[in-house]
Amino acid sequence: MKAVSGSLGWLSRLPPPVAACVAIGCLAAGCAVTGSGGHADQPSRAPAGPGTPAPPRPRSSSGSAAPVSVPAVGGDPAQLAGQLTTAERVLGAGAGAPAAMARQALIAQLACLRVAAHPGWAEAVIARVAPAQRAAVATDIAATADLVALTPPRPRLPPWRIVPAKNLTALRADYQAAQAATGVEWSYLAAINFVETDFGRVAGPSAAGAQGPMQFLPATWAIYGHGSIHRPKDAILAAARLLADRGAPQHIAAALHAYNPSWRYVDAVLRYARRIRRDPHALTGYYDRQVICRLRTGWVLLPAGYGIGPAVPAITLHL
Repeated sequence: MKAVSGSLGWLSRLPPPVAACVAIGCLAAGCAVTGSGGHADQPSRAPAGPGTPAPPRPRSSSGSAAPVSVPAVGGDPAQLAGQLTTAERVLGAGAGAPAAMARQALIAQLACLRVAAHPGWAEAVIARVAPAQRAAVATDIAATADLVALTPPRPRLPPWRIVPAKNLTALRADYQAAQAATGVEWSYLAAINFVETDFGRVAGPSAAGAQGPMQFLPATWAIYGHGSIHRPKDAILAAARLLADRGAPQHIAAALHAYNPSWRYVDAVLRYARRIRRDPHALTGYYDRQVICRLRTGWVLLPAGYGIGPAVPAITLHL
């Protein structure tokens, strides 16, 4: 729920396949970023079922994760258009320092959420974005709106752990290996991974029992999965097998609907996948987004390390 484009929250799927976290860029993003046509699903701390290995605890690195500095976003369409133009220009160049790139990814994420909160602004914002960045911004605004619409507000903070994602180069190799094995285009797998768990950052089984970076129910995993449901490479390949079994690549929309029976979900995944294919830096921009969760009292950002120790609190957002 990184993706309302980033990660929006864990959403339960109606029939068996899997249960989703929405990445809103990560609303991953956008947690926020990005779900299903069902009700919001609360992950629990219950242990995994028999025979299912628990997800590994994140390894400690030298020092703590840098605190997240939340940038302010514009309060009207003109200001938002200017920020989105700058953010997409920087991200599209793909040449900035990592901290600067991550900040621009968060600005884009928050700006799209602000537009989603004011649906009447979308057309005005897009019209004011510089022509070179307009298509990218229009894609993210539309996908964010879809995912926000699928993410009912939660009554309280979720019992999630926000853990490090697998290295992006390695993830890309996993997506491409799954494509080679099944014929399912890798960009769809990357977009699902982004929308479901912000590339694996949201850890913990859902209340419905969905697990792992691609959010499989154990019964579905028994059909399509081999290895560990928590291992990105294994989960990505299982997702590709499921999609191929449901008609991909020829009927990708129908296959995505089988993965998560919501046409808004399908639309968002297709939009993100199209950007990832066309823009060589889009995947990095989505990877740099944060986990954002929608509560009844508003939006909160869940930084890396949240849920692992008391020293990392949720950050209230003013959107």
